[in-house]
Amino acid sequence: MRANATAGCRSSTVWWFLGAAALVTLLFYRDFIFHPERLLFGSDMLFEGISLRRFYVDEVLAGRGVPLWVPHVYGGMPFVAILPGPIFYPSTILYFLLPLHRAIGWTFVLHTFLNGAFGYFLGRSFRLRPASAAVCGASFLLAGYVTSHLFGGQDGRMFTMTLIPLALGLLNRGLERNEFRWFAGLAFVIAAQTFSAHVQMMYFSCLALAAFFVYHVAFRLPRPASAEAPWRAYVRPFAWFALANVAAVLVAAPQFFPTLTILEHVTRAAGERGYEFAASWALPPQELTAFFLPDLIGSLPGSYWGRNPIKLHTEYLGAVPLALAILGISAGFGRSLGRDQRRAVWFLAGAGTLGVLFALGAATPVHRIAYALLPMMSSLRAPSMMLGPVTVFVALLAAYGWEAALNRRAAAAATSDDETGRDAATRHWSWPVLLLGGPILLLGAAAVLNPRGLANFALLSWYPDGWPRQPSAVSVAALRLNGLFLLAGFGLAWGAAWGVARHRLGTWTLMVVLAFGIMDLWRVDARYLRVQDADAALATDPVIEALYENAEPGERVWAPNLADPTPNYRPNQLAYYGVSSASGLQKFLLRPYARLVGGITPDEGLLRHPVVHRLLNVHYLITPGAQEGPESIAEANGRHLYELSAELPYAYFPAGIEMVHDTVAAVTRTLEVSNPARLTIVEAQADGEAPAAGQGSASLVDHEPDRLVLEVVADRGGLLAVSEIHHERWKAFLDGEEAVVWRVNTAFRGVEIPAGRHELIFEYRSPPFGFSVWVSLLTMVGLIVSILVSWRRRCRGSEA
Repeated sequence: MRANATAGCRSSTVWWFLGAAALVTLLFYRDFIFHPERLLFGSDMLFEGISLRRFYVDEVLAGRGVPLWVPHVYGGMPFVAILPGPIFYPSTILYFLLPLHRAIGWTFVLHTFLNGAFGYFLGRSFRLRPASAAVCGASFLLAGYVTSHLFGGQDGRMFTMTLIPLALGLLNRGLERNEFRWFAGLAFVIAAQTFSAHVQMMYFSCLALAAFFVYHVAFRLPRPASAEAPWRAYVRPFAWFALANVAAVLVAAPQFFPTLTILEHVTRAAGERGYEFAASWALPPQELTAFFLPDLIGSLPGSYWGRNPIKLHTEYLGAVPLALAILGISAGFGRSLGRDQRRAVWFLAGAGTLGVLFALGAATPVHRIAYALLPMMSSLRAPSMMLGPVTVFVALLAAYGWEAALNRRAAAAATSDDETGRDAATRHWSWPVLLLGGPILLLGAAAVLNPRGLANFALLSWYPDGWPRQPSAVSVAALRLNGLFLLAGFGLAWGAAWGVARHRLGTWTLMVVLAFGIMDLWRVDARYLRVQDADAALATDPVIEALYENAEPGERVWAPNLADPTPNYRPNQLAYYGVSSASGLQKFLLRPYARLVGGITPDEGLLRHPVVHRLLNVHYLITPGAQEGPESIAEANGRHLYELSAELPYAYFPAGIEMVHDTVAAVTRTLEVSNPARLTIVEAQADGEAPAAGQGSASLVDHEPDRLVLEVVADRGGLLAVSEIHHERWKAFLDGEEAVVWRVNTAFRGVEIPAGRHELIFEYRSPPFGFSVWVSLLTMVGLIVSILVSWRRRCRGSEA
């Protein structure tokens, strides 16, 4: 009877917790959810991320499928390969069911709820009581480092962090129960992290999973009873863990393979190499205080005065989760947790400490050692992102802290008539708690008593003389409140744990503790949640309307951003309206385009060499402010639109051809020629002679992202140059027969046309993408079948 009651209590706890998490999420996002005219503001999302998402949605809804080439940035680039966002991520289905700006907001809402749900699952997967699992879920629900990425609109990073507790929970269950179905689920989760298109966070998450796997094999794997072939005990977990990772790569193949194959064709800034790049955007040591005093160094423009150029998030862990995590670490030195639980605590504390040291970048040797030993580290910056897994570890440690209190309560109940027994149940609390929590509480008290003095102490002690930034009045004003919540949260969490352990308080006290913890995290996270009227943010203006009316397919716009007082359109902003730009903002650039513009800052190259914007078929110029001489055809918010004279057609037969035999010479000669219609530079091919100069005309008949159709009339056969970026996956078909595509003028396409009237078709074909889709589908079918078979066997076993 009692067993049934206990099972019922466990069953009801999860539903009560999920209901509470849903309610908190609903209320937290109320200004967005209940106002359909609004969107969630995100600095990176609003005029960069959303642009390529709209392009993707428009193409799919137009019936053309997943686009492989985007013509709206940098004159044209491969689309899937450049990681344009979570286009294959499961929640992206909302993009096709709701207005895009609402769908993006709802994905953030959904993942905030999933933070709590997956946190609860993580606690239960480690065999913690439902109440302790609720502590884990509540600690992660509004975790500062996760939720504060709302301000930047960095959905991929947030999605990947949301999945970390789910992945860790599945891995733990798979290792404990020795069943592949859990590893199959892990494969799906890692694949989803890959589909989030946030490579760094996915990689750091996998490092955390690998660390836990090594811990399990070293300390938890049962040793074989027989001395014969002891290695057999390790074969199955190693095989299944490896298989899960391989399966994850195969499921994520439509995102993974195109990106992998494009790396040899793209470039990035010269400064984005070496250890200095890899250690950039680390967590400054001074900002470790943000774990418990989020406003000492501040965040967001106007309050941040630390070492990084900007800061748009917080590392705040919350007073209650941090206090309970300290109790969890303390319990690792006592007897209130079982041996396996103590080992788990040691792993979490050790891995969390290593994660923090890694996040500090060059300030400690940990990151440099990882840089030297681990693959891909030289290509990844921002070691501070390791705080994603660290936040999960802290939430689970908090759950262990409450689990220890419940264990002490049970131990005290067993010796209810013996005060000595009660004292023994709690005597291991004191010294680890004071050692770990004492310095934090001292800083909290200083923040309450003299916030200005604490801020000045930090400035004078932690920063060099003449530090240009100063603690703001906003930060100082908030610092006292930080201290009050810190002292109250620690006092409440520790007091409740002590009272519950000694039967002075009922277990219902946890609800009060978690409510306070949620309120504390809410007050900090709320500053990163901002809403905006969608029409005001995304509506077209007179400049965009003029481009809709006047610009022809194939014509491009240049909106330079050169530090003018009046801001121009953001680099990717024009793409949101379907306007093709000569510039853009992406991590990678195709090498031919980068050579043409002189690096990854195309505005400078376009300004320095007028021939470049003629080659890119730039017909319109947008400037932040009026220009002397020509009259603008439209103006909006200080931005003026000018139409440039069409000095070069979209496709043309150059009067002269000059062949060069190396790339450097091609760039040099391209920039020296002022009129490409008179002389076009062609790069030699291995087995080809220079094409002849022809004469005639060409008109653009159909212009789609992955397909172009031109009608060509050649009075005299010869080379037709087209103002489209060259890439090896663009194939040309002349009257249905494949033709050779030449690279002309450093970065563009050319096709030799015989005399007469012809139809020329360019198609972007990516065999790796088509192959990877089939690989992904077949792998998913295999994983689903394995899960069903395992589930079926389990059902039969329980029936027997």
